[in-house]
Amino acid sequence: MKTKIGEILLDTGVLLLGDIANLKKIKQGKHQIIRIFRYKDTDTIYEHGKDFKKFTDILLDEMTVNMLIEKKILIEQKQVNEFDLSTENILNDLEKGFKQLKFETGVNGKALAINSINGEGFYPVYAEINKNGIERLIIDFKEKE
Repeated sequence: MKTKIGEILLDTGVLLLGDIANLKKIKQGKHQIIRIFRYKDTDTIYEHGKDFKKFTDILLDEMTVNMLIEKKILIEQKQVNEFDLSTENILNDLEKGFKQLKFETGVNGKALAINSINGEGFYPVYAEINKNGIERLIIDFKEKE
């Protein structure tokens, strides 16, 4: 039987599921996605915030960063870290709507990050409970409270 057991507040729009022993190691980041670009001709790396502040800044050959990206002169580099539990790392790689985090040994299961379809807010949490306890957990991302 499905029973409402509470709600969860998502401040970043991302839910992190994991064992408390692993999650207590979370490092609080700046909630900032680091974007890194490689100049295709020289492999020089440019980082947003360090090498340029805005995408409208002139960077190379009198072109803005946006123009360089559009012309495929600057290629965005995907940053994938499957181990780090920092907020910044988790938010950096949620293109599929979820991210499986691994233990440093490469084994899955350290945590699972899930991007809600409706962003930040309160979401109801339901459980299917049998005589032995909680059998299934349901978080309804369609239903904001």
